[in-house]
Amino acid sequence: MKLKAPQITELSGFNLPHYDNILLENGIPVSVLQADGPDVVKMEIIFHAGRYYEKNKAVAKVTASTLKEGTGNMSSAQIAEQIDYYGANLTTGADMDTSFIQTHFLGKYFKDIVAIVRSLLTEPGFHESEISKYKNRQIERLKNDLSKNDILAYRYYTERLFGDDHPYGYSTQPEDYNNVSREMILEHYNDLYVPGNCTILITGNITDDKIQWMNESLGTIKGNSDYINIRTDKPVAALPGKFRYENDRMYQTAVRIGKKMFNRYHPDYPAMYLLNTVLGGYFGARLSANIREDKGYTYGVYSAMDMLQRDGYFIISTDVGNDYLDKTIFEIYRELDMLRREPVTADELKLVRNYIKGYMLSMINGNINTLSLIKTIELSKLQKDYFTGFVNKISEVTPEELMAIANKHLPEDGITEVLVGAF
Repeated sequence: MKLKAPQITELSGFNLPHYDNILLENGIPVSVLQADGPDVVKMEIIFHAGRYYEKNKAVAKVTASTLKEGTGNMSSAQIAEQIDYYGANLTTGADMDTSFIQTHFLGKYFKDIVAIVRSLLTEPGFHESEISKYKNRQIERLKNDLSKNDILAYRYYTERLFGDDHPYGYSTQPEDYNNVSREMILEHYNDLYVPGNCTILITGNITDDKIQWMNESLGTIKGNSDYINIRTDKPVAALPGKFRYENDRMYQTAVRIGKKMFNRYHPDYPAMYLLNTVLGGYFGARLSANIREDKGYTYGVYSAMDMLQRDGYFIISTDVGNDYLDKTIFEIYRELDMLRREPVTADELKLVRNYIKGYMLSMINGNINTLSLIKTIELSKLQKDYFTGFVNKISEVTPEELMAIANKHLPEDGITEVLVGAF
């Protein structure tokens, strides 16, 4: 019997699954995404307490990472033992904009895990011994990282985009960790780990009883519920140009090329996202097809739009053998020039649009993936239909508009190039 292939239809629209926003009694906003299936809960407690908001370098990361290393009543080992006993996972950390506690657990242990989280938030020990152990581990890791061209290139690149004293631009040094004191950690914690600076995201089978328990536990945390973050935007010292940094790794050079850009609030973001995908945002994109597949200069080359809450940047990344360095850089600039001079063909534009739409569908394939989009909306204070509008705009951008975007946002004289290797 001859089988007929299923008909392929183009995605006509995109809708984020429904979720609810509630407020706990102390004013903490909670986004709740209900989910059927296994009774597994994912919860994230997020504070605007990342690197952007720190008063002392590295204090955001040290504070977040040592938050789970003991409370007034439990040692680090006891906390880890309890988490293991419930078959749960709990991590803490900090990025450029936020600090967070993230946990996955079975719904039947909801009260137990939430109680542990409350303990971490309300009575962290920040014991000197744990702080010292963490700082020593980070310093050793950093020393190893500083021998790697790709890590050095990223550090130099962000320094050139934002300035070496800007929270998005500075590169952490061993002395920064050494300088972090328990007093600095307590100040960061007391200033920023407060209900008015907190957002909670949760998904699973979240019943009314569970919401009530969250209110009784996390909703009774004391602190400044009317907190308003008044940190002002910090000046950016972008420095376009070409920069070479020597490192003793003889055979390969790390290449980072791009420029400071903007974040999702900018009206040109959807078109720029589409343009980036054409250039290097997926495996079959132009950079990879040309430099990797056709010429074989490198194992991988890509471009990306990195979104921050208060800024953003565009970056092309590759690591290439020194014999092919000049040829690779030439091809990168040639591809950028083609975007400015020649409209994207209708066939390529259709292919890339469909890739993006497929990727967006994958981001709502399951509640855990969907929660990441909800996180973007809530932390960036976007409208709930933001991604619906985003996909619609992707569908409407013309080849001529893409070429105009390339000329507007990727001019040759505004590009920053960073190379790290042995020259």
